[in-house]
Amino acid sequence: MADSTGSVVTIVSEERTPESSLFDHVERVTHARGERFAVLLNLSKLSPHHRRPHHIRIAARTFDSLLNTRDVQLYVLGNGDIALMCKDIPVDDVDYMIDKLRMLFRNDPLAARTRSGDVEFTSWYDFESEFDIFFELTQARAEAANKIAAQSEDASAGRGIGAGFAGQPLDPYSLAKIDDSLLRLPIGELMREQPAVIVGADGTEDILFQEQFVSISDLQRRLAPGFNLVSNPWLFQHLTETIDKRVLAAMARAGLGDDSGPISVNLNVKSVLSKDFQRFDDALTQHSGKIVIEMQQIDVFSDVENFTLARNWLRDRGYRVLLDGLNPLALQYFNPGLLDADFYKVAWGTEFVEAETTEIHTETGALVEKVGPERFILGRTDSEEAMSWALTLGVRRFQGFFIDQVVERKAEKMLQARLDGRA
Repeated sequence: MADSTGSVVTIVSEERTPESSLFDHVERVTHARGERFAVLLNLSKLSPHHRRPHHIRIAARTFDSLLNTRDVQLYVLGNGDIALMCKDIPVDDVDYMIDKLRMLFRNDPLAARTRSGDVEFTSWYDFESEFDIFFELTQARAEAANKIAAQSEDASAGRGIGAGFAGQPLDPYSLAKIDDSLLRLPIGELMREQPAVIVGADGTEDILFQEQFVSISDLQRRLAPGFNLVSNPWLFQHLTETIDKRVLAAMARAGLGDDSGPISVNLNVKSVLSKDFQRFDDALTQHSGKIVIEMQQIDVFSDVENFTLARNWLRDRGYRVLLDGLNPLALQYFNPGLLDADFYKVAWGTEFVEAETTEIHTETGALVEKVGPERFILGRTDSEEAMSWALTLGVRRFQGFFIDQVVERKAEKMLQARLDGRA
């Protein structure tokens, strides 16, 4: 850890949470509060679209000049918030950098509320008068973060969550407790985004849509460490329906701005036909043309009749439909075009290439051409090899870890350019 008089970002070891390191810092200055204050940037309150990793990295870098020349230390917390510990520095100097940062998020509802006088973007703590408040806040955050970390370590070591969805089988009683906890948890804390892109002939990438989803692995670590949430398909189905209700309600409340790009939402067939979706549609009907509804292959095949009903109703309302959960092997046995979706997401896996013959690859290419390569998206694109494989089939739409890295680097450069332009 950096010395308290240093002007560098605190480096947190793998054994400690950033919340614990921040609390240690606060404890050290308990009897030296003079000329000190702290600022908490509440970036966790930003919309999911504006709190992606590259946004947080750029936000932290905004304060480099202060970290290098002043007695300031910065902590990036687990939820994306940033804490600044400041000593012997004019408040205006810090406020200037925060105003500069706020401009990067000027299109976010949080920044809009801040401009209207409802100050939520930052929280300031003068140690002369508000030290005890900040002490209790950082202590509570450290204890919560350590508890979650301990549960995750226990689950990974004893029940194998770190290696996949393993652990104690889910039962109805445990599901009821998870359901209850899920209903009380702000669903936005579990919402994630992942872009799908179109790669042009010149190699440029354009966003096809931003997928909005709840990470089941995050949900498992947060609410059910030690349980395997996918062990029972029927109980898991019930859990996803509860998630659908929460997501639909949250998105209906938040709405979509006129400048928002296309998005996709994962839903069950049953959820699309529910009153929850009708309320979602009422709230977002003017934006339906830029919303893609993703439904899983296994859910669709279990009730093709209702899928057909849902698909037709969605189309009438202006939505597009995506069939998820396909793999290259499945394409050898059925023509997905028979389900008449707007998009088909095929999950990449190296085992498909290893088992693929020239004849099978040719047949797959013929099917892709028949259905339309513009309707296929290669999911789980985790390498250039995956992209190259798809490109030979004429597929130019991708989603996955490798794509995340490409988009993150591009977005980070753009954000940095905007920031530099206001320096």
